[in-house]
Amino acid sequence: MYCFLLVFCTSVNVMLIDKDIIFSMIIATLLFLLMLWFVITFWLIYRKRRRMHLEEKQQLLATYEQEILRSQLEMKEQTLKNISQEIHDNIGQVLSLAKLNVCVMEGEVPDPLKEKAADTRVLLSKVIHDLRDLSRSMDTDTITERGLYAAMEGELEMVRKTGVYEVQFSVEGQVVRVDANREVILFRIFQEILHNVIKHAEARVICVTMNYEHDQCVLRVVDDGNGFETGGSFEGMGLRNMQKRCRLIQADLQINPHIPRGTVVNIVFPFK
Repeated sequence: MYCFLLVFCTSVNVMLIDKDIIFSMIIATLLFLLMLWFVITFWLIYRKRRRMHLEEKQQLLATYEQEILRSQLEMKEQTLKNISQEIHDNIGQVLSLAKLNVCVMEGEVPDPLKEKAADTRVLLSKVIHDLRDLSRSMDTDTITERGLYAAMEGELEMVRKTGVYEVQFSVEGQVVRVDANREVILFRIFQEILHNVIKHAEARVICVTMNYEHDQCVLRVVDDGNGFETGGSFEGMGLRNMQKRCRLIQADLQINPHIPRGTVVNIVFPFK
């Protein structure tokens, strides 16, 4: 009987000890899980704050770059406006005076020189007209007053008058006017595209389409020139300027080769 009681008490003590051990293990496990949760939470908060900091830093850098670019564009536009004013007020007036003098002299020059005097008058008229068109394309105020569509039409008309290119211009949808500054930037991008076609493409046909949709405009310029591969990068200064200006107005620029030859430039321009 004594042995039984001894065994029973021993078993009870062992069970009590086991319960204490189990309880201690549970408490230790809970503390470990709590510490683990705290560490993971702290790490996640740190990662989130770090990501937010990097995003804010990138946003500030992008904003700073956009402000620099906007300031540069404003300076360029002011320079172009001054040149346009100079052409209109000074050079245009001097040429108009020269044309008037030629007209006066036409009736007094000998017969062998009358034809040359008439040709000179015609050439002066053409130069005055071309300078007037050039002045309008450089003047920001003229662009904003006429609107993007009219400004592009005038630019293509200047290209058409050279007699070198066949120019096609079409508009789909209802023309929408947006912020004047954004229209000027898009017009400068369009001018850069035409400049690249004229300078590098050796094209004969230039097709321009403006597709006005409900929330965006898609400007498409297609030529039948030599074409080129960008490889996803914009190495030339003109192309880099186009890309920067597109970013400034939240537009998407795509340049693709046209089969069998030529180049297709698409600019997706959101209204808002």
